[in-house]
Amino acid sequence: MQKNHFGLLAGLALICGVQFLSAAQEPFELNILHINDQHSHLDAESLELDVAGKKYEIEVGGMARVASEIKALKGKSKNTLVLHAGDAMSGTLYFTLFKGEADVILMNEIGFDAFTLGNHEFDEGDKVLSNFIDKATFPIISSNVDALKGSLLDGKWKPYIIKEIGGQKVGIIGLETAQKTSASSRPGKDISFYDEMVRTQKYVDELQAKGIDKIILLSHFGYKNDQRLAQKVKGIDVIIGGDSHSLLGDFSSVGLASSGEYPTKVTTTDGKKMCIVQAWEYTKAVGELHISFDDKGDVTNCGGKTHLLAGEHITTKDTKGEKKPISKEETQVLQGLLKNGAALDIVSEDENIVQKLASYKDQIKSKSAEVVGDIGEDLRHIRIPGKTYDGNDGKALPQGSELAPVIAASFYNASLRADACIQNAGGVRSGLKSGEMTIQGVYTLLPFSNTLVELTLSGAEIKQVLEDALINFYDNYGSSGSFPYAYALKYDIDMNRTKNERVYNLEIKDRKSGKWMPLDMKKEYVIVVNSYIAEGRDGYTTFQEVQQQRGKGVDTYLDYAMSFAKYVESITKEGKKVMRLPKEEICIKSYKEGTQKTKEK
Repeated sequence: MQKNHFGLLAGLALICGVQFLSAAQEPFELNILHINDQHSHLDAESLELDVAGKKYEIEVGGMARVASEIKALKGKSKNTLVLHAGDAMSGTLYFTLFKGEADVILMNEIGFDAFTLGNHEFDEGDKVLSNFIDKATFPIISSNVDALKGSLLDGKWKPYIIKEIGGQKVGIIGLETAQKTSASSRPGKDISFYDEMVRTQKYVDELQAKGIDKIILLSHFGYKNDQRLAQKVKGIDVIIGGDSHSLLGDFSSVGLASSGEYPTKVTTTDGKKMCIVQAWEYTKAVGELHISFDDKGDVTNCGGKTHLLAGEHITTKDTKGEKKPISKEETQVLQGLLKNGAALDIVSEDENIVQKLASYKDQIKSKSAEVVGDIGEDLRHIRIPGKTYDGNDGKALPQGSELAPVIAASFYNASLRADACIQNAGGVRSGLKSGEMTIQGVYTLLPFSNTLVELTLSGAEIKQVLEDALINFYDNYGSSGSFPYAYALKYDIDMNRTKNERVYNLEIKDRKSGKWMPLDMKKEYVIVVNSYIAEGRDGYTTFQEVQQQRGKGVDTYLDYAMSFAKYVESITKEGKKVMRLPKEEICIKSYKEGTQKTKEK
């Protein structure tokens, strides 16, 4: 009898097990809503659209619109995940003043199912990240970042989570860009980073061993790297990406360049389908991905689009150059120009988010007057050595601006990899008077939406960049703002020499030893610059050409104005004041004026 009972129970268990497996292996539909690279851009911003040569300006993005869009899309679908692919922090005054608090509070309201660590989560060290995680009500995941036992970040994240959705289990693995984070951010010494491919495969295998056959990689590794990873790691079905700020989908009809299709479909080495997506940057967009799985857990199809989040007021300029709102009909035409993989959505702001953000806005207004440090002496700014500018007698400044090299030094200080910094004169809008420096003063001095970009160039290319800048204002009658200043790099300039031969006696300072040595024309160096000239603007064409030939530089996404503010703050904390650079560090060793006039802009 006991044997019969045992056999009966075993049979029932087997039947139940088969039924459970059968239920778990039914075809399945999953919907994913996602953002990435928020970078503390919590407010809406302006964006220009170009339709057949006609310009439109829209208010785009902001966390209040992200919240509204996610809520609306979630209400239209089932089996929905809401994911964030990293870099919530670092980039605006919201981060500078609140160190991630404003970001995480608003993210909690949206209700993400998972968030993976981005490299900029470590920009202010372990303590700021720890505080961010402590306030988060959503899971933090990263498979290739470990914190030593007992450290401040120990146990603050997991490599993956398993979510049960619609009766089926889905694994979500987090992934960090390892080398960039360890080299360009500020993680503590007790934080270790591991190979992206190896760690991803490890945890895919672990999930599969647990019977999980639907696996999402929440990746802060970059669009191209995600495609490379897709060919090396087996078992991933979907990659929700970040880090490269890639706009996917066809937005060409409204003048926006994209990096690829939404979704990007790839076939893995084992012949299976995989879908890769990303949702641009700065809360401007929400990605909406639909995935179909068969009864084996393999992807059969995926589709969706990037939703560009616009406000109701879209303007254009009339013949007099004055802004005027466009009609509903014209708005509909704009929306209709976007097809599969792209959408322009008119989105109202979520009132709850607006209210929560209001308190931070009020604090920003008051904190803008806060002092970040002390300027110890007047730092005069002219564009070209010897040329009078902005009320400053050029004859008194034969080596040019006293301030531009100091700002270059601050960018060099913010970049942990740079061998030197190059800064265009026009990027600095005025000189500085001695006295207290406020946040508002920093943004008046450096008012543009620039970030710091690290570029790898040979010594010969560095020399050519400087030549390009001189050619722009001197030979091509461009802006005098292209004149090149630098830190950890110095050179003589003779404008009477022939074009491309005006810069000579170049020296570079070794970052470790502090010793100056001749610039090696064949050696490669890392140069940090503002994102404006990194694009080849202001005549800095070699920057653009190098990236076209060898791939884009590393955008640190460090706000250039706040990089200077932190520099001022750090010097003041040492009990010192910001002064002009010592003579041996001034970039312009000598400058000989040519005979041609230049154009001021």
